[in-house]
Amino acid sequence: MDSLSAESATVDELVEACINAFDDTGKLKDLSLVRMFLMMHPWYLPSIDLAKKLLLKSQEESCTAELRSRICHLVKFWISEFPVEFNLNPALAEQIRDLRDQLNTEGNEQESQLIDVESVPSYKWKRQVTQRVPSMSKKRKMSLLFEHLDASELAEHLTYLEYKSYCKILFQDYHSFVRHGCTVDNPILERFIMLFNSVSQWIQLMVLSKPTAQQRATVITHFVRVAQKLLQLQNFNTLMAVVGGLSNSSISRLKDTQAQISNDINKIFNSLLDLVTSCGNYSQYRRRFSECSGFRFPILGVHLKDLIAVHVALPDWTDDQKTRVNLTKTQQLYSILHELALVQTMPPNIDANTDLLNLLTVSLDQYHTEDEIYQLSLQREPRSSKPANSNPAPSLATKRPSMVDEWAASVKPKADPAIITKHIEKMVDSVFKNFDTDGDGYISREEFESIRNNFPYLSKFGELDTNQCQFWTRGFFLGQQPLSPW
Repeated sequence: MDSLSAESATVDELVEACINAFDDTGKLKDLSLVRMFLMMHPWYLPSIDLAKKLLLKSQEESCTAELRSRICHLVKFWISEFPVEFNLNPALAEQIRDLRDQLNTEGNEQESQLIDVESVPSYKWKRQVTQRVPSMSKKRKMSLLFEHLDASELAEHLTYLEYKSYCKILFQDYHSFVRHGCTVDNPILERFIMLFNSVSQWIQLMVLSKPTAQQRATVITHFVRVAQKLLQLQNFNTLMAVVGGLSNSSISRLKDTQAQISNDINKIFNSLLDLVTSCGNYSQYRRRFSECSGFRFPILGVHLKDLIAVHVALPDWTDDQKTRVNLTKTQQLYSILHELALVQTMPPNIDANTDLLNLLTVSLDQYHTEDEIYQLSLQREPRSSKPANSNPAPSLATKRPSMVDEWAASVKPKADPAIITKHIEKMVDSVFKNFDTDGDGYISREEFESIRNNFPYLSKFGELDTNQCQFWTRGFFLGQQPLSPW
């Protein structure tokens, strides 16, 4: 940043430096400074106050035509680079309109034309917690049974869901999280963290839904393959969620199940575990992530911890009067946030199947406590009273204590009934679309049994035959009474 090299500066000095980073033709001479300031200014100056500063500066008697032009180019750049701020903050947009109106009143139409907040698109979808699944122009037929899905397809669909959720996170969400140290009043970031946790829980439930050790080992093997594909997709966040689920104590304690897993799968899993563990401040992950190009999905928890570490270690201001911004801290925070923001601009090249997304969404929206999952594990394989084998065979996640950091453990899942209902309706439509093979509007017992174990949500329908029903309608799965034509 050539135009500002000091370790601290006042807000006014920063504003002045950003204005002077443009010439009167709009050519930007110091992109890094302006981008850093516009992204980081909410740390010490609300956006509406920045807009007021620019408005007042343009009204000063000493403001020349050249200076006014530079101010307008700065505002134009602000709108073009951070349009979401102006769409989701009506007061900020109104302040910028005041600047434009003043320019028109004073006969400076050429400068006023540089300022256009009316064409900013809507970003309200970023504040909606529910996940919107776009309709796909191309439909691909695939099995909706997770155990029949190719590992690549499941990895792709998990990536698609998490990336869509990640794209809703705004700078303000990170700012609020770091300031408060939690997700209070931060539903979008909370939802993303809950999705991460839900993937880990869902994998545990998928394993524990199987009655025999060999079946459970097969599911574990399948998810290790999914984890491999996630690494190939450079999706480290979902990879960590999958590895965390497979290394959870509810799964790693299943000795009979672990004995059925091949040495090759154990080796693959342990290499993935090494990649995402916290050893050396996640040194393996950081090195691997830095080598990636194109789409890459970071482990958000690692970078959030980096933000918190910088925030705690360095003060916002360098003086007691809080007049001089600590630029060392600002630059360090900016480098982390800029990296996270870039991820949202490089979507994965994935052709997702809407029906599978609906089913995944419902499965991942069902929450269980750690204790409930562990009790299910004990039901599958009760604690043994036999003495431990002096030379046990190496098994999944028992080579050493797991060091996968449960960074999101403090966020407790909360099921919103309205959201769950919408997701269930979509899921039921997809189930009938793909499994009501004769199109009569009923799911037969045979059809239902073929899908129940694949979706933890459907496990609550374990005892279906109270009325000797052999067929069920949409109404049954939506919480109404079962209807049978017989």
